[in-house]
Amino acid sequence: MNQFFENIKIFDSSINAIDPNSETATTELLSLLDSMDTSFSQMASLEVPDSFPGVADLATQASEYMTEAVSCYHQAYDGEYDAVMEDVARQNYERANLRIQYIVSILHGNIPEEIYTYDNEETSDSEETNSDEEDPSN
Repeated sequence: MNQFFENIKIFDSSINAIDPNSETATTELLSLLDSMDTSFSQMASLEVPDSFPGVADLATQASEYMTEAVSCYHQAYDGEYDAVMEDVARQNYERANLRIQYIVSILHGNIPEEIYTYDNEETSDSEETNSDEEDPSN
């Protein structure tokens, strides 16, 4: 995990160092995002001790969200710019990073309340949507 976090620091500083006016800015960004995706995938494949509940699932989710984010960034920037795909990419990127924040909290001995609140809200929203779909009068 230490190596993962070191990699993330390097990616962060490298992305921030890209000159947005450079002709190679898009290529540089997408290349760094591809490498970041690989790093997330490697992190998700690490064995997690049982003493860290939920970390393995969070790591898998973070990797999946990052993979989707990077794919969407490619769609947004390869060829003609696509603002919708950029927004989808950003949302997935944020979801991946939120899970990394949860992992950090758990590794430090704190289980974030948001994990439980988030799951409960997701279930409630899903149940409401399903009951709306089953009742044709809505």
